[in-house]
Amino acid sequence: MNAAIDCGFRVVKPDHEDWDRYVRDHANGTVFLTSAMIRAFEATRGFSPYAVAALGAEGRICAMLVSYHVKTLELAAPISSRAVQFAEPLCDPDPKGSGALTGLIHLHDKHMRNRSLLCEVRSIYEPGDEKEVLLSAGYEFHDYVNYLVDLQSDADVLWKNLQKKLRQQVRAAARKGVEVRDDNTLEGIDRLYNLLQETYSRAQIPVPDKSLFVNTLEQLPQEWVRLRTAFFDGKPVASIMSLTYGDRIFSWYGGTLRLGGLSPFASIVWEDLEWGSRNGYKYYDFGGAGWAGQDYGPRGFKARFGGEEVRFGRYTKTYSKMRRRLAELGFSVSRRIGIWS
Repeated sequence: MNAAIDCGFRVVKPDHEDWDRYVRDHANGTVFLTSAMIRAFEATRGFSPYAVAALGAEGRICAMLVSYHVKTLELAAPISSRAVQFAEPLCDPDPKGSGALTGLIHLHDKHMRNRSLLCEVRSIYEPGDEKEVLLSAGYEFHDYVNYLVDLQSDADVLWKNLQKKLRQQVRAAARKGVEVRDDNTLEGIDRLYNLLQETYSRAQIPVPDKSLFVNTLEQLPQEWVRLRTAFFDGKPVASIMSLTYGDRIFSWYGGTLRLGGLSPFASIVWEDLEWGSRNGYKYYDFGGAGWAGQDYGPRGFKARFGGEEVRFGRYTKTYSKMRRRLAELGFSVSRRIGIWS
């Protein structure tokens, strides 16, 4: 990686003393850009980070980008790997910041071009200065749905905002003895992962390596990680790992068993909403609800919690159209023969 970019800014890495301060102070700063989260991903099999920031002449960070080269299938890396930014890049809201971010994106694409099929940028906030920079760099913007629940109300208001059927399901789970517990332990990670494997197998998509969740628990401050498990008849039946940062709770990964007449997953989400409101958080972020205009099973479930539908979008840039076509064909065939099960 070059020590400087064309517009005269110096490139620094997450060990720079001002890295986390910039994330914390930026209006769109998120846990996914922090040095702790980068360390967690870096220690996980299948993820190689590319995290850079631009330092201006006055010695201040003015733009930042965090991306990962993600390998899903080691034996088919040339047609299965991609670059993923789990949050949009940041920049100062002025021409200097936009110029610095343009340079960082150029370096990123040069680094990823021969390693990845494409890059996907997953927006968490309403698009800002970064949108024009990404579009100018050849990225395409796509309509993507998410739900944000405003937690700045008391529990009674949040409860009334739930759809009636959902309230009935939460009450029924409590009557039948579903118990939701804090589970921030390695044993809790085991329970979460078993449930993730069950859920992802049904959807026929790959689950990240278990070490991602262990590393997250070990690398992030304890108060940033909220792992909750629902038990029924003494057995774990649903689990969610959420990440807290700033004014937001981000619902990250969750899995559940299918139990007739019981919705323990809804119980966990409701308790997270209630807890967030009680502890001064402003938003509960469902982490995405699928591409607009396409069927996505969990979307209906997430919509029932009374949140606002937002469409902050995602961006993609394809580095090799031929390899992408091969990848899409391979993924379609693999799902038909059950390779993900």
